[in-house]
Amino acid sequence: MAEQRTEAINLPPLEKSKNIYIKPFPTNTAVTAVETDSPAHSGSFRGAIDFCMPLGTPVLAPLEGEVFEVEDSNDKYGPTKENATFGNYIALIHPSGERSEVIHLAKGSAKVKQGDKVKAGQQIAETGNSGWMTEPHLHFFVYRLLDEKGNFIGLEPQFR
Repeated sequence: MAEQRTEAINLPPLEKSKNIYIKPFPTNTAVTAVETDSPAHSGSFRGAIDFCMPLGTPVLAPLEGEVFEVEDSNDKYGPTKENATFGNYIALIHPSGERSEVIHLAKGSAKVKQGDKVKAGQQIAETGNSGWMTEPHLHFFVYRLLDEKGNFIGLEPQFR
């Protein structure tokens, strides 16, 4: 455990996002915990944030943008990494080329499709049980692409 902490301390700070985002859920949401240090938040996924909240919470677009990917068909979830591929998510591209994803959405709750334009605060889905998770939460991630092969780097999201 101490070795893992030492490695984390020696990591360079995350680059801050250029865009300013809203939190991807209504302001009156009962958020019971916020988690940034998780096995699912390592490597390129560094910078991801888990907001623990009730199932069925509306998920909002964190900034204007365009939907470039939607997965809405999964209802499998569990506490191990093998479940990661079963997460429902919506991926958006925003001004300045930054991208964001919201993950652990309820099956069939997506209110947008690929190519749709969204406005900040527009409801795009609901939280649910899908993917690698041990308790209900919304996984939020901001990143930018590094190259044409799709390699990316996580960013520290800046919130209003």
